[in-house]
Amino acid sequence: MKKFILFLFVFGISLPELFAQTGVDSPYSRFGIGNLETRAPNARLQAMGGIGNAIGAPRFVNPVNPASYDRFDSLSFLFNVGFNASAVTYVTTKQTENGNGVGINYFSAGFPVLKWWRMAVGLLPTSNIAYNVVVPGVSPQGIAVNKSYEGSGGLNTLYFGNSFRLANQFSVGVNLNYNFGRTITSSFLYFPDSVNMATTKVENTSLINDISFNYGLLYTAPINSNNFLHFGLTYSQQMKLGATREYLIKSQFGGLQGNVATVVDTILYRPKENGVLVMPQKAGIGLAYEKKEKLLIGFDFNWQNWEKFEFFNQRDSLNNSWNMAAGAQYIPNYSSISGYWKRVTYRAGARYGQTYLKINGEPINEFGISFGIGLPLPRSLTTVDLSLEAGRRGTTAKNLIRESFVNFTVGVSIYERWFVKTKYN
Repeated sequence: MKKFILFLFVFGISLPELFAQTGVDSPYSRFGIGNLETRAPNARLQAMGGIGNAIGAPRFVNPVNPASYDRFDSLSFLFNVGFNASAVTYVTTKQTENGNGVGINYFSAGFPVLKWWRMAVGLLPTSNIAYNVVVPGVSPQGIAVNKSYEGSGGLNTLYFGNSFRLANQFSVGVNLNYNFGRTITSSFLYFPDSVNMATTKVENTSLINDISFNYGLLYTAPINSNNFLHFGLTYSQQMKLGATREYLIKSQFGGLQGNVATVVDTILYRPKENGVLVMPQKAGIGLAYEKKEKLLIGFDFNWQNWEKFEFFNQRDSLNNSWNMAAGAQYIPNYSSISGYWKRVTYRAGARYGQTYLKINGEPINEFGISFGIGLPLPRSLTTVDLSLEAGRRGTTAKNLIRESFVNFTVGVSIYERWFVKTKYN
């Protein structure tokens, strides 16, 4: 019970921290709902290329497919938490810049309710907005004029999941998701060569708070007592998420590079507008082969209908996105008592996909290669999982930006036996 209270305390203080973190800057986060969180929801799956549609395990929570909760041990209580550090190099045809960020990557817990019913709860980032772009130009009068675009914030998901075993080796699941987040975007028209000319700034603050659902199906076909095939399906229906926004256009002096701004006039102010964010449907399929306590190999494919995306009745010319991933893990000798490294889990994977962006006729694609290990703690079922991913997003063609990134995640999976009644002789 002390550990459970500690979990609730850490969960509570993590909620605002995850809400506030902005992560690594990316000019591509200016579009849609920002850069989507394309990595898997825990360090184990991240090290295997992000597969998860057909993966169920007794010692970690996999919200990608809520039917996977059925694989929890009937006497267990699971805690998963992960922390991420990222570094990005931005490259154009003319210059190179670097960025970095750290933050909480995920937080989850899972437990059995009945023999055929399991539950999970957790917190995940959905998307991230963080950019600061300046576009130089010249006015019709020949005066240098710049337009600056800035944005911060993003979306997060608090999920409450349930899985139900309908038959032996066959389960279904559903996540009830609370989607929440705040985004602040602005455009700023100013004259870099003159501080005596008034500038114009447009600010837009949006809040999203609403629920959605995603579903899963997981079936395991035994080949024999030690070898299995897993088949998984995932689906998220199109949802209209409630949103509010505040819109302000003002004329001012100053406000550049952190300087204090003096407001001259408010051109337009809308204190509160109600609208919706249309989150499009998403579907995925996965297949995995498992040799019990030895080898796991999996493949995923996911697709999302972003052409249906809307925000306050406006579309953002987004394309349908897709991605595929493959990964594997290997344990030399799970039950070895003489060699620690024989009990370590070794993982590797790769992913490739097309994001929902197409700029200047160029699709913005993304790929990554990942590696990782799972380190079991002595005299415990708890493990520390390390994941390292290197990848690339975008291109330098047609004056675009190529982002080369490295993501490092440290995850802790705590496995506790809570439901055993002690007997005394």
